[in-house]
Amino acid sequence: MLSSSTELKDIFEIAPEWKALLPNFDFDNSSTFEFLCRIGAKALYLKALSLKDNAKSFVTLMRNSYYQPYLCKMLSANQNMRRFLIQRRVSTEEQKSIVTSYSHELATKMEAHLLKQLSAKAEDGFKVLLPAYMQRSIHNAVVDYIRNETSWEKETLQDVYLDPQFDDPRTTVADDISYSPENQALSKEQVSQLNELRIHLKAMLSENDTVQDPLIVIDCMFGLGLTKHSEVGEEMTMKETCEKLNIKGETQARKIARCQVLLDKGLVMVRQRIYKQIPEVAKCWQKGLNINSASRRELAQQLSMTEGEIERLIKSRQYLELMELIEKEVLKKERIEEITNKGAIVAFVPVDINSASSRDLIDILGLSKEISQKLVSERPFKDLKEVEAKNLLNKQDIKLITIRGAVVKTNKGDAKRLDLNKAAKEDLENLGLNNKTIQLLISGRPFLSWADLEECISWQEAVGSDKEWLILRQKFFLGLSPS
Repeated sequence: MLSSSTELKDIFEIAPEWKALLPNFDFDNSSTFEFLCRIGAKALYLKALSLKDNAKSFVTLMRNSYYQPYLCKMLSANQNMRRFLIQRRVSTEEQKSIVTSYSHELATKMEAHLLKQLSAKAEDGFKVLLPAYMQRSIHNAVVDYIRNETSWEKETLQDVYLDPQFDDPRTTVADDISYSPENQALSKEQVSQLNELRIHLKAMLSENDTVQDPLIVIDCMFGLGLTKHSEVGEEMTMKETCEKLNIKGETQARKIARCQVLLDKGLVMVRQRIYKQIPEVAKCWQKGLNINSASRRELAQQLSMTEGEIERLIKSRQYLELMELIEKEVLKKERIEEITNKGAIVAFVPVDINSASSRDLIDILGLSKEISQKLVSERPFKDLKEVEAKNLLNKQDIKLITIRGAVVKTNKGDAKRLDLNKAAKEDLENLGLNNKTIQLLISGRPFLSWADLEECISWQEAVGSDKEWLILRQKFFLGLSPS
């Protein structure tokens, strides 16, 4: 493999004008990858396009010095991949080896995509060099990797490495809400759709009767460059957005929660504009939404259901087919086709009262907020009889929640696990967490789900190793939700 200095020398032989473009760049102490990132996807593509028949050597440099390190970095940070490898007890060194090997394979595929764009002389061919394009490729590749590996295990190892504490990764890895229609249209890998949506968003930002704050959050988080707060291609995390827009809050968790509210409102506005003005985008990226497990927000946002419809739907869960919505007087017949076109599907889901969120206990099983919180604080349970014995639910209640999908999955280790939302600092220290992680956990509490935990804390910065994440998942559970 070429050294960084040799690679830079080769690049400057091809494009000598680039060195003058970055007078403040530290060429001696920086990597070729950092330099190419500073040049930018569009400039890299235009240079390759200008080389015509001599572009092959330049594209090879892109594969080794741009694609491969970028993909390696993204794979290392991919939560689906991290969870899968940790669940399989893969050592840190072996994880690095897998990620490096896989990134080389993906870099070769990306090189082929780039050559195809150059061959076609596509004007928007630079999209294959954009981080968002690579991120989507990473997502698809990880989904395939996990499914293939798990299928092999199912067939040959009889689940010897499957931890009953976790759901089957094949059923959860693709459940990524970032690939809903509005997020897809905002993603830079679909350049033509993004440009079309940018026109609509720019118009919305200039409308006096349109709420601006949610759109400004969208602008920052997706790097659209439509306001003074963002630059094109510079996507921000939720934490960075809070700092940039000076979002108020007593703690970091509260700031992020308020930012999430603004983001949700913004995505609703984007979704409505997409369905009205550019419906072909919605049709292209529509994702199925299971009405048996969807949140109130998802039912309202994706299916455009009214509050009354949502209340009736949740009250009569679960369903075996969409036509039951008519039979149970949840929706009128003409509304079924409408929500079907927006992605409504039906799939019966079991709800484990030992691990389900308080919100799922309320919205899927139909329990009151008070009862759901008591169940969360008292669990784990051996079976539903123990729930009755503790006078948390009576026989009739248990019959009803069983019909609605309630089950009890036991785990021998649960009795020894601590509530992360209540654990004392000493308990966190005794289990091997470092001080920085402990401080972030305490300041960000309470967490309603593991997803909230990951949203509030940057694992890249806070958690010193994969071992700490494993400690959190094995030694703790998330207890009583706040009122």
